[in-house]
Amino acid sequence: MNTLLPMTRMLNAALTGELDPWLENEGDTQWTPRADILEGEKEYMIVMDLPGVSSDELELNLDKQTLWVTTKTENDVPEGYKTLRRERPSRATFSRSFKLGTSVDEDKVQAKLDKGVLRIVLPKSEQSLPRRIDVVQEG
Repeated sequence: MNTLLPMTRMLNAALTGELDPWLENEGDTQWTPRADILEGEKEYMIVMDLPGVSSDELELNLDKQTLWVTTKTENDVPEGYKTLRRERPSRATFSRSFKLGTSVDEDKVQAKLDKGVLRIVLPKSEQSLPRRIDVVQEG
């Protein structure tokens, strides 16, 4: 197999302005954003980078101690423009789940999306928090 062929095609396309068919993507693309899972004294936090995703494209669901984060984004061409080259997918979807367990108070989960970063705060349940036990002095 000639390993120079893809590079030659890419250089020719760059020099001639022709489209490279392998870069065009008109279908759905599956992607999985990376997530950090952090633990604080009274809560857990999930932080995900979601560039270009708006809050109305984002869906969070809790079902049987599992948190689902899903989205479907559309990268439409603005009116009055035509596509000369497409490297970003026209549609992208993802679905990610996180098992919460019984240590999370599901009724108090909060989520905020700011500048493409989703932060989900998962307060620990009262039963899972450490508690101090008083010692009674007798006699």
